[in-house]
Amino acid sequence: MVEENLYRIVEVSLKRGSDRRDVGIMTVRQALELPDVPSLEYTHPERNSRAGSRFLTRDQLEAYVCS
Repeated sequence: MVEENLYRIVEVSLKRGSDRRDVGIMTVRQALELPDVPSLEYTHPERNSRAGSRFLTRDQLEAYVCS
């Protein structure tokens, strides 16, 4: 696990169908402490992925922390 990756910032959203509701902006560590809800999506910590509509799943975010 790369400790510095836990302190990067992500935006967390709740996806329901074609609708997306913002949950908040937090560190990767805080995002991974949220309950494991399949409809939560996370922006990539190193890119402005919100603009490109690129979101990560919880598993992908956990893999990012370990890389």
